[in-house]
Amino acid sequence: MTFTRRLARFAVETVSFDSLPPQVVAQSKEMMIDAAAVGLAGAAQKEGRALTGLLQEMGGNGRCTIIGSGLRTSPINAALANGTLVHLLEFDNEIHGVAAHPTATIFPVVMALAELNANTGQEVLTAFALGVETAAKLDSWTTPRGDDSPPVPFSGGMPMAMGAAVAAGRLLKLTCEQLETALTIATGQAHGQVVEFATPGRALQCGQAAMAGMTAAMLAQRGFDGAGHSGYPPAFSNAGDSGELGWDQESFFDSLADPFSIVDPGLTVKLYPCASASHTAIDAVLQLIQQHRIEAGQIEAVKVDVTPAALRALPYTDPQDPWQARFSLEYITAQTLLHGQPLIEQFSEAGLQDPVARELMGRITVTGDETPTLMAEQPATVTVRLSGGRELEQLVEFARGGPQFPLDPEELDAKFLYCARHIMTPHHIQGTIEQFRDLENILDVTGLSSILGA
Repeated sequence: MTFTRRLARFAVETVSFDSLPPQVVAQSKEMMIDAAAVGLAGAAQKEGRALTGLLQEMGGNGRCTIIGSGLRTSPINAALANGTLVHLLEFDNEIHGVAAHPTATIFPVVMALAELNANTGQEVLTAFALGVETAAKLDSWTTPRGDDSPPVPFSGGMPMAMGAAVAAGRLLKLTCEQLETALTIATGQAHGQVVEFATPGRALQCGQAAMAGMTAAMLAQRGFDGAGHSGYPPAFSNAGDSGELGWDQESFFDSLADPFSIVDPGLTVKLYPCASASHTAIDAVLQLIQQHRIEAGQIEAVKVDVTPAALRALPYTDPQDPWQARFSLEYITAQTLLHGQPLIEQFSEAGLQDPVARELMGRITVTGDETPTLMAEQPATVTVRLSGGRELEQLVEFARGGPQFPLDPEELDAKFLYCARHIMTPHHIQGTIEQFRDLENILDVTGLSSILGA
């Protein structure tokens, strides 16, 4: 049996809402709340407005909402727009150990189709959980592993497009044969290895993967045949057909939903709109500020020590635009020392050109000498030398928002309020959050999808 056929059978026959573990249901709802929040924030950015404007000019049947714009378009265009908006600010949630961002791809698909077809909340949650699980497991099996592997900030669109096809297929109630066709089509439509790293193009690839998966499922529903059924191409995995290099289909399928990836290795809901590799260092700086009342004028020098992997993920020592700034530990550290918790406003042209921040960056040294452990993969140590020679040091092994220190509901609500404050009223924000938290009891998700248009 081909890989795609087995995957289609898993998606169609194996999982129902009633079989979803309670933790998966709870985590899925939190992920969707978070995606809606950061999508609303992304809609306010110039790149978000540019894409929305283009899709408005292109037209469409106007049945599916573009987040934060008050506009409607076709379901496929809504998936493209909303997938881009969710990831645009590098503020969306992640699954630990997964290079790509499944929520940014799967959330737009299930919300657009639910709005189009009036699906129930239970159907949406099941499709979302399955799509995220498929994308996450595929990504974890396709991303190079080990210290000697090249850095892979984003493994390409194929795992995400296939996850999107699974989610769309569940909501469209495709048969196993139709979903197999959809998966085959999706593998051909997805883009390959990422070339854009610290650019808006990185977010656009999330939208493209959502669009590819949804298109594939809708074509399969209409009888469009895929380009053969050879299965998942080995060229996109870390092994070949024969089991070389560790590729073992049986182990892969045994791992699906056992456990779900959002349970183990777990979910990270970001507190800061920048690369997650920087978050332990941010927390170390914040702890030093809180414990010792440090002010920037007191600082003679700062050393930030992270792991080699984190250093590779944060390559920009002298960022030239806000996108590079999100992947610059020197810049992120300086802004945290000056302003506390990093916010969206710090990753702007004005923030980048701030002479005080630029001067402070000159006093910051970043090294990759921290040693990861099996328990703590991204520890960070920050050492601050004050005027007079006094040194303060702080080690943080786990960032807030990660699997070890998850956000509580109030913190997630506060993030939503912050992201949506310029687009939705506090009353509408609270109502939206409450509907997501009660999603399994909603019989028609159309209204919840529509309210995100603000």
